[in-house]
Amino acid sequence: MADRYGKVARALPASSILLIRDGMGGVEVLMIERAKTMKFAPGAFVFPGGKVDATDQQNWRWQGITTGRGVYRDFSFRVAALRELYEEAGVLQIDRPRRHTLFSGLPFADLVRYSGGKLDIANMVPFAHWVTPEPMPRRFDTHFYLAEHNGQVAQHDGNEAVSLKWVNPRKVLSDWEENKVPLMFPTRLNLMKLARSSTAAGAIQQARRSPVVRTLPVVNMSAAGVKLEIDKATGYEVTSATEKELAVEAGRVQKKP
Repeated sequence: MADRYGKVARALPASSILLIRDGMGGVEVLMIERAKTMKFAPGAFVFPGGKVDATDQQNWRWQGITTGRGVYRDFSFRVAALRELYEEAGVLQIDRPRRHTLFSGLPFADLVRYSGGKLDIANMVPFAHWVTPEPMPRRFDTHFYLAEHNGQVAQHDGNEAVSLKWVNPRKVLSDWEENKVPLMFPTRLNLMKLARSSTAAGAIQQARRSPVVRTLPVVNMSAAGVKLEIDKATGYEVTSATEKELAVEAGRVQKKP
């Protein structure tokens, strides 16, 4: 909650990526299972992502090793999303096949340079923008991106991510309805948005022509409990979080076997 003086915590910059490909049943997205030891949303299925760190914001580090021309206003967010993708899922999203075997322990920028490719930020498409509600003590300003998989094999890090899988959005949503998969509110709604497309190319095309609306949920507390709601203008099909989504974020629900 806000501190004792009513001051709202600053929302820290963060990024997440929906890495997609075409599968047997249509578009698939890479999702990871968060470790049950995590303080926030333990055991939840999420997209790779995390906080923007200082090195992501040091543009000089990335000169000559990113795709695209000019300067992106969200440059550090794009870099952070691809760094987290590599750290959590082992996929180095570069624009060509790797030349060398990569060694863990290298700073991410050095790793990209050693790979012989360029970090493919130009083919990332802004997909969504969520900000943690103002009453919460830990807040994030998270930009979500869509990108087509470059074909590298994904492998979870065994630390923050204890498993990963390529999933059909509609199937995950069906499993969520049956209480088989724990999802957070933004994750479910972004899966619903992705499920509107049946192919990876179609999803990219749809994202390119759809404006991204900043989504700031509002927390309403009453004797009946806590409600988390978003504005209809955000373009999602629902406007209220369910009790089980709120429970996942609080770490009270685990996936059924």
